[in-house]
Amino acid sequence: MFDRPPGLIPVSPLGMQVENVLFMLSMIAYLLATIGYLVNLSGKKEWGPFASTLLKVAFLVHTAFIVTRTINVQRPPFVGHYEFGNLFIWATALVYIWSEWRLKDKYFAVGAFLTPLAMLYFAYLTVIPSIIPAVYISRSHRPLPPVLQSDWLTIHVITSVFGYAGFTLAFAAALMWFLKEKVDSRSLLGKALPQVRLLDEYMYRAAAFGFLFQTVMIISGAIWADISWGRYWGWDPKEMWSLITWFVFAVYLHARFTRGWTGMRTVALVSVGWFAMLFTWVGVAWLLSGIHSFG
Repeated sequence: MFDRPPGLIPVSPLGMQVENVLFMLSMIAYLLATIGYLVNLSGKKEWGPFASTLLKVAFLVHTAFIVTRTINVQRPPFVGHYEFGNLFIWATALVYIWSEWRLKDKYFAVGAFLTPLAMLYFAYLTVIPSIIPAVYISRSHRPLPPVLQSDWLTIHVITSVFGYAGFTLAFAAALMWFLKEKVDSRSLLGKALPQVRLLDEYMYRAAAFGFLFQTVMIISGAIWADISWGRYWGWDPKEMWSLITWFVFAVYLHARFTRGWTGMRTVALVSVGWFAMLFTWVGVAWLLSGIHSFG
């Protein structure tokens, strides 16, 4: 782990209050959007645009929170699980809003699977620590230690959150594909879900998007590591699991592009890739030791 820097950044009571209120409001807005998307999935199609509007509001409030956090910590807020997690959720919402804008109402159903995943990430930041005391998510306002004061780290983290966002969207599509195949096509859920051909294409594009950013994340991390520690690769657990995640999605993209794989095999690969990503973020931090203390 990185050495904990001494002292805290002084934050005014007003700044602290605004930050906390914006975080809570954004989480509530995301939850309301999740409910709206689920209602839309139940057959009430008029809830789709309403849920989409709620998600945009949640995203804007979350953006205001990130800006406030940036002002309070006097640096980009990307260090530690709390800051990285918020950037990850923010990026996930942005990528989905962009995809929804491009593909319009036939993909409102994706929101019913994407937003619960975002709420799962919120639960890791808020609920899980109260249930499992060993999981401590610090919200402290701390300065960056010298080893983290690098533009390459900024690139590394930004590409990481967008890579994770793409993989999350791909996993949401994989869940939908699985359900579409298993439920009766005449049922309410069967009618609400897009056709498997569309879901397969959606999953492919989201995975390719995430893979691109994951690739840049690994390269920028290697350059930053060489500058900071004099080596490009140190076989740190987070480095290893990031590479495993990258490899799983590389296999999926290769199999689909060159061999035309579709269906359950690709759904399984994307699901394995998402779990590998989740373990890279959460599992490595608490189960394995290494130099990474963020993300």
